[in-house]
Amino acid sequence: MIQTQPGRTNPKDFLIAFLMAIAFLIRLPTDACAGLDGNRTQVREDAQKLGLVPVSTSANNGYTSVTLSLPPGSPLSQNGLKTLTVREFLDASGQVFAVAWEGSLPPDLSVLLGRHFKSLPAQNHSPDRHHLFIHTQNMELRVIGTSRFRAGRAWIPSRLPPGFTLSEIRVRTP
Repeated sequence: MIQTQPGRTNPKDFLIAFLMAIAFLIRLPTDACAGLDGNRTQVREDAQKLGLVPVSTSANNGYTSVTLSLPPGSPLSQNGLKTLTVREFLDASGQVFAVAWEGSLPPDLSVLLGRHFKSLPAQNHSPDRHHLFIHTQNMELRVIGTSRFRAGRAWIPSRLPPGFTLSEIRVRTP
């Protein structure tokens, strides 16, 4: 057991508390409209829930995209062995109309899909599914991958900006 001076925090206790806080945040209910249909403020909340940090923002023709990634040294990355990058697309009014992700760490779909997550059939909620293609009246979802790496994207067809193409919904910019 590590001994610390009175009034000092044990580094091991801090790490355990930090990991528990991350796990708690990931499992919080997502009744607030985050993810798809969320707004600029909720993109920051999504990042916190997923343990990600903003790494870039870019403005394009009629939309803005924000890229989020695991920070260096994150306990979720397991010393750099796990990766996760998410890109959220916002229309001119600041509403999220699409999300894309890739990495070896599966994202919490309840965060990325927001209120649309509830419309998924129950058997499809597993983040370990390797192929998932869902089309509903209000959302399209595509997930592909292996046990070591997966990528996915989801969008609201009625909210795509004029001139926007589905090929733009990806983590890496062209």
